[in-house]
Amino acid sequence: MTLPQREGRLPVVVMIHGGCWLGFFGLGLMDGLVKDLQAHGIAVWNVEYRRLGEVGGGYPGTYLDIGRAVDALRSIAKRNALDLSKVVVIGHSAGGHLALWAAARKRLPKDSPLSLS
Repeated sequence: MTLPQREGRLPVVVMIHGGCWLGFFGLGLMDGLVKDLQAHGIAVWNVEYRRLGEVGGGYPGTYLDIGRAVDALRSIAKRNALDLSKVVVIGHSAGGHLALWAAARKRLPKDSPLSLS
């Protein structure tokens, strides 16, 4: 979690990097955007996930990683001044697909292994 130097409750961006679903690219791909958002008073949760070619990458591991990262905001918010009524999930390239999935996750059937916890 990257926190800005600002008082009060913080809006949050969940950042999901891209990289063609390949293990070569990681969190560092989004460093510039993370720093810019931080400078504008926004907390950033830059999340990692298993990708193709990595143990557990693909279905369901990649999706479980993203779901768990988003769910973890509840406990992180307790330790930080995060405003969970102001959360945006964004992604770059493959991360954009995962951001869209995370936003639609509440629509999954309750018995889905990928549903909200």
